Amino acid sequence: MNKIKRLSSGAFLLTAFVALTASAEPNHDWTYNGEHGPEHWGEISKDFHACESGRAESPIDIEDVKKAPADMPRLKVNYHSLPIDITNTGHSVQFNAAPGADSVTLGDHAYQLVQFHFHSPGEERFAGKESVMDVHLVHHSDDDKLLVLAVQFKIGDQPNPVIQAMLDRIPHEKGAEFKVKAVMVNPLDLLPKDRGYYTYSGSLTTPPCSEGVTWIEFKEPATITQQQLDAMQRFYHGNQRPVQALNERDVWEVN
Repeated sequence: MNKIKRLSSGAFLLTAFVALTASAEPNHDWTYNGEHGPEHWGEISKDFHACESGRAESPIDIEDVKKAPADMPRLKVNYHSLPIDITNTGHSVQFNAAPGADSVTLGDHAYQLVQFHFHSPGEERFAGKESVMDVHLVHHSDDDKLLVLAVQFKIGDQPNPVIQAMLDRIPHEKGAEFKVKAVMVNPLDLLPKDRGYYTYSGSLTTPPCSEGVTWIEFKEPATITQQQLDAMQRFYHGNQRPVQALNERDVWEVN
């Protein structure tokens, strides 16, 4: 957290998304239900105003899409194996990426992988349908922009190797972190084989709900087993923000 906070002032959005945890001040506590739930996030702090008044918020229900023009920048993924570094944030299970290890490019714009975390059920909807779980892979560029790759999961026969490697090492105490260099995972194993996606401009899905985030929503889900889902849900189930209004934004389909 200290290193993240030394970034430029424009990196406040990154700091919030990387932490995925509230301020230590009691009046900044937020949850996924009750009096501090999503419908009240905008009331908790002036820093969370976008959660209530934002016009380009996430997640959304992806239904009406447009075919991407030929000159739209395309996504390229450059992932490698990373040592295990897992945090129980109090809102989700989060894997922290080693600085500078993995990246994606969108056209000629490069983004470094910072962390990935999980929501169950999945936050994005497709024609009104939600998935059993999703993963959000958060990336940051040198000019303080954020890009998120989102992958939905469905139940299948084959366990996901990344999740399997994480399961026995997730700290049970909220705020705790577990690191071990001897165990490596490749985030590429979280992505579907078919790399077609939808893309739109959105926001953080947790407070402060800051906008200007590029979202890449893979069309094809990845697979996990029922046993893996059950194990992940024992940590967090219901950490899902409701769908937000599209408000005339375009959602582009890229094959």
